[in-house]
Amino acid sequence: MRSLLLMILSIAMFGMAVNAQKSVTKPALPPANFKNQFMDVNGVKIHYVIGGQGPALVLVHGFGQNWYMWNRILPALSKHFTVIAPDLRGVGESGKPTSGYDKKTMATDIHTLVEKLGYNSINLAGHDIGLMVAYAYAAQYGNEVKKVAFLDALLPGIEPVWSEAKDKLWWFGFFGWPASGQVVAGKEKIFLTNFWPVVGHVQNAFTPEETNEFIRAYAVPGATTGSFSWFAAFPQDAKDNLQFSQHKLTMPVLAMGGEYQSAPFLADHLRLVASDVKEIKIMGAGHWLVQEQTAPVLEGLMDFFLN
Repeated sequence: MRSLLLMILSIAMFGMAVNAQKSVTKPALPPANFKNQFMDVNGVKIHYVIGGQGPALVLVHGFGQNWYMWNRILPALSKHFTVIAPDLRGVGESGKPTSGYDKKTMATDIHTLVEKLGYNSINLAGHDIGLMVAYAYAAQYGNEVKKVAFLDALLPGIEPVWSEAKDKLWWFGFFGWPASGQVVAGKEKIFLTNFWPVVGHVQNAFTPEETNEFIRAYAVPGATTGSFSWFAAFPQDAKDNLQFSQHKLTMPVLAMGGEYQSAPFLADHLRLVASDVKEIKIMGAGHWLVQEQTAPVLEGLMDFFLN
């Protein structure tokens, strides 16, 4: 009888553990006035959240995060804009094809999505890898972009910053290594929680909900390989950017960098590829701008896009 009770108790505890795991791995919900959507574009399924009213504002996330990086500021932005925040190909609920991770192609993903949603003119913001995608979007579809904000990263191929940075940032090499996705698969939590502080400044900047969602998005099968492919495509991105940069962006550009990351160089870096650059330095921030200094980031974006 005792053995039977122990077996029943073990089964019950196992069930509780499974349910707890499911609760952690369930995708995060967007704010109340937003909804999850999917669309097949450019040969790949793209997941995005959309909400609000007014002109279109497209927000493109970077590595180590997904669309949920914008969650804190979506409600405020949605009072003025129809906000569209996609998951890039390679992560989360978006498709994870074997190719197409150069930023020119990834920008085409977003452009096709925007086009199918019925918008022929947008405001655009990108952080980290999303900055690179946003640049490729603005360079290819400049007459359809009213303003573009670039948040804390750099552009492959644009010198001298590119060569100086890529040789110092060890993760560029590791992430671009063909086997890196397989090495990290199954170890997303320990990998991300140890990587985030490397480029951050504010300790424990992510909420538990953000931490769980970002880990979950990269634990989706194929997401480590897909997201690391963004880095493997840098040599092609550099070639594409050298072509794009022959014609400077003419729309208003915002350079928003963290004090302890790209703020010292980002505005000058972007002036090599854009003719109208405004600079905002986010003081007290490392790389994870939205999470580390939410209020000044929101204020800066609102001021730029509304005026």
